[in-house]
Amino acid sequence: ALPLALAVPQAVSAYRGAAVLPTARDPALHLLNRISYGALPHELARLRQIGADAYLEEQLHPFTLADAAADAALQRYPILTMERHDIHALGFDGRVYNAIIQGMVVRAVHSTRQLYERMVEFWTDHFNVPADEQHHDLLIMHREVIRRHALGNFRDLVIGTAQSPAMLHYLDQAYSSHEHPNENYARELLELHTLGVDGGYSERDVQETARALTGFTVHNGVAGGFRFDMEMHDTDAKTILGHNLPAGRGIEDGLHLLSIAINHPETALFVCRKLCVRFVSDNPSDELVQSAAHVWQAHAGAIVPVLRHILQAEEFYASAGHKLRRPLDFFIGALRVTGTTFRHDGLVHQIVADLAQPPYGWGPPNGYPDVAGAWLSTSGLLARWNTAISLTHAAYSDPEAGMDVRLDQFIDAPATVDQLVDQVALRVFGAPLPAEERAPFVNFASDGAGGDLLVSPRLLGNKLGMLFGLMLAAPVYQWR
Repeated sequence: ALPLALAVPQAVSAYRGAAVLPTARDPALHLLNRISYGALPHELARLRQIGADAYLEEQLHPFTLADAAADAALQRYPILTMERHDIHALGFDGRVYNAIIQGMVVRAVHSTRQLYERMVEFWTDHFNVPADEQHHDLLIMHREVIRRHALGNFRDLVIGTAQSPAMLHYLDQAYSSHEHPNENYARELLELHTLGVDGGYSERDVQETARALTGFTVHNGVAGGFRFDMEMHDTDAKTILGHNLPAGRGIEDGLHLLSIAINHPETALFVCRKLCVRFVSDNPSDELVQSAAHVWQAHAGAIVPVLRHILQAEEFYASAGHKLRRPLDFFIGALRVTGTTFRHDGLVHQIVADLAQPPYGWGPPNGYPDVAGAWLSTSGLLARWNTAISLTHAAYSDPEAGMDVRLDQFIDAPATVDQLVDQVALRVFGAPLPAEERAPFVNFASDGAGGDLLVSPRLLGNKLGMLFGLMLAAPVYQWR
């Protein structure tokens, strides 16, 4: 097994065998893999039963779906539902930080609303605020803005984050006044949240935007933490992106400016391109981006019609194998496949740190990168290998690993090694592998004796955990 194991990280970076992926041969599996954190057999069965379009509609309207498993798992973290004042009263003892990390992972693993959770992650990156010193207010922003509007309207996301104490503190907007306007949030609003770096705005537009937003600040005596302070506001006239903002106004300046940016045609193109990168490929066609932007403008920034358009496009269905799983995506997918549980939360923090993608852990305001080149390093791929083996072989065979797993529940009394490999592949990949991709796993499980070798209890005990681990670490699993 060792040669295969040691070859995995090096092989992933060069792997482009999209044609052999199960998703390339099965459009239903491809759709499910992209809109979820990894296809599970019962989900695929439902998709086939009701059809791809009906399944997608369910996912686009997530609150029609019961979510009992996720709700039950979240009961361990009551902090997630507490009011802002009570959360701040807890102080900086790590409980809040732990709750938002665990909340993200638990929901992504267990929720039936998989596309919704993937969109929550998308907007978390788009409106990035790291959790280092902002985790109390980040929890509120995440709950009241990101999660509330993840499949709603873009306008609500922009205005909600603009008035979030987490964002106001992170980008120094809370301290911006007419005497000393701070351009940090103004610049990121235009560059990262709306128009994009190539959106055609000028340095003067950034300066005028900063002036329009003066007075957007934080006051802990207000329930949500946001307050507009008229004494901090610049009341003189302003011109932004060709629009005149008259003198003598208050919060209307900031709200007007936000509407200008939200409704700008470049915003539609910029955000739709990011959606296409997330769900289609690292280099989506201009045609797909422009058609998605047209839908965006026709529906005034409503997110559901745009996603429906992208996920039903021919280019989407032709893109199987073109997206590398990011490390957190890989980790969550592996948990969904294996059902591995942790005896203490610290193990989750350790693993996502080793994978270099802890939730809410990206320091700059642009969010975690979304293209393969950012993640294809030897150390990163070795971390995936170690994680795959920890969640499977170690959890299955080592009582000291701090994890519990029952991999035997996912197989059905295989008689031969061929059957064993196919059953594990069905769980991991959603379908059996083609012969060339399948052969190394058969060779490992049979110690070279071939697929007709009978499966004994001893063979199963010795091979099952590592077989799951090898499949999760293999190049074919890393690419969607």
